[in-house]
Amino acid sequence: MISRRLVEGIALFAAIGCALASAPALAQKTIKIGVLIPVSGPASYFGVQGKEGMDLALDQINRGSGVNGNHFEVKIEDSACSPLQATNTAKRMLEQFKPDVVIGEECSDASLAIAPIFEQAHVPMLNAGSATNQLTESGYKYVFRIFPNAKQQGIPLGRNAYTKLGARTAVLLYEKTNAGVDNADGFAKEFEAAGGKILARIDFGRDVNDFTPIATRIAALGKVDVLPTFGLEGQQVRLSQALAQAQVVKGGGGSGIQMGSIWLPWGYDAKAGQASVGYVRIVQFDPTEKRKVVTDFIAAFRARYGADKTPTHINAHAYDTIQLVAEAVRQGATDAESIRDRFSRIKDLELTTGKITFDASGQTVDPSVIHFVETQPDLSWKSLPW
Repeated sequence: MISRRLVEGIALFAAIGCALASAPALAQKTIKIGVLIPVSGPASYFGVQGKEGMDLALDQINRGSGVNGNHFEVKIEDSACSPLQATNTAKRMLEQFKPDVVIGEECSDASLAIAPIFEQAHVPMLNAGSATNQLTESGYKYVFRIFPNAKQQGIPLGRNAYTKLGARTAVLLYEKTNAGVDNADGFAKEFEAAGGKILARIDFGRDVNDFTPIATRIAALGKVDVLPTFGLEGQQVRLSQALAQAQVVKGGGGSGIQMGSIWLPWGYDAKAGQASVGYVRIVQFDPTEKRKVVTDFIAAFRARYGADKTPTHINAHAYDTIQLVAEAVRQGATDAESIRDRFSRIKDLELTTGKITFDASGQTVDPSVIHFVETQPDLSWKSLPW
């Protein structure tokens, strides 16, 4: 005979089971990532390559259980490397998508335009490709950058031009933007302090396609040791070819060495051809590195996009931004405020582009994110131990 207590226990167990069965499953948190990148215009290659890097990272993260049970949702908008379009896109994204974190923009002027918008909204903005010093020197608390600023690039360029290359004269070539001016100023300050002389500063707009007049003007100056150049890839290809044709640079039989900061992706050398030989520049990502995080990334990239594909610094830093958000979530972040808090604590986080440590202004400060390379006669890169 079944006791009354046992009957009551069975009934209670059944009731609990029914309640559990009818209760809704605990919902996983979706981390919403807004992305503002140029998909159109002369900087559209940033958007194409950036999306490749982010898609690879998202595929790795969202496969399976995500990060701490959280999955990422990404919305990409075209900001066109334009301050006006980026501003309108940023406002629309906040209203309609309501992101927990925003990645963007690639171009400095557009980044400067959107930074105060996300700052006011208390949404962290993670920048991977803008160099202007103002971005992390304006007192923002929600802006973080894994890209070396113009000082961090221009100063070593100027110093190494003088000490490593033995340069004593330079002509500065740069687009008329905040990033172009800041990079040129950083180089000039360091180079002149060391004893070098700036023979000319030549700026240009993004509408310039024929650089023959500029190359002819430089050729008339006589011997020029280095030509620090700051501009987007399309213009730099044409500018390098014009300088080579005027026999100013090594690629054209001259003695001048073009130098540059992180403007040019892997593949520029093949597009510029012989004109790029001898080009010395800083890169944010060096695919010839043997660090495991780099070799693993390249293997995964080629598995997804083709065995003959080599990732650019744009692929790499876009991939790294998603990994950085993942690290913040891994450390317990679930919303905009906690993501900002976790970002501010990031220290010695090894990514494909180097180790990331943010200072109080949100700027990465580890020098490992800067790599020097030189274009060889076969158009390959030679890493320089600078």
